[in-house]
Amino acid sequence: MRKSLLTAVLSLALVLLPSTAGAQLLLGVRGGLNLTHMSLNTDDILTNRNGFFIGPSLSFNLPVLGLGFDVSALYDERDARLGDDPLVDIRQKMVSVPVNLRLNFAPESPLSLFVYAGPQFDFNLNKDKKFLDDVRSWKFKESDWSANFGFGVVLLKKLQASANYNLVCGKTADIISLQDAADVVNDSYKARAKTHAWQFALTVYF
Repeated sequence: MRKSLLTAVLSLALVLLPSTAGAQLLLGVRGGLNLTHMSLNTDDILTNRNGFFIGPSLSFNLPVLGLGFDVSALYDERDARLGDDPLVDIRQKMVSVPVNLRLNFAPESPLSLFVYAGPQFDFNLNKDKKFLDDVRSWKFKESDWSANFGFGVVLLKKLQASANYNLVCGKTADIISLQDAADVVNDSYKARAKTHAWQFALTVYF
């Protein structure tokens, strides 16, 4: 379903690009800060930490209508600390593809505002389990999807600053806890984790 939705959005964009007069197509580099907001359905002590993201970004806008979209391919890291004794660092590494629909206000002015929302498709780069203690391990999912909701400003059509909340809609990881140290699979159970984030970005368009 995630692949079908992404394919449909990109196909629609390719159809509209050559047929829209006066449209603006910009290529740039986007980077910023993740304020990780991890959630767990357990009683574990959790400390959120900062991460980052960076990668190319493409923006397509219709100045007359004030509508547009942007799509990026980002290397994304999110960090947190779990537990008390022992204390374990959790780092999620992934390739993220956000596809956002934008509504621009006064797009032809030197300083314009915009709001945006859209899906994000995340592909995990963490392949191995991470052991939290003698009987529990942390395992990221291979892929996930989430939704972005944000706003921003554009200066001289070249420099963009934005902020958004990235809400994970699926499940980021499992905490697999075994009833004894002998790894009795039949006695195991899973807890769920989600790595939401506040994101603050700067994008420079060429």
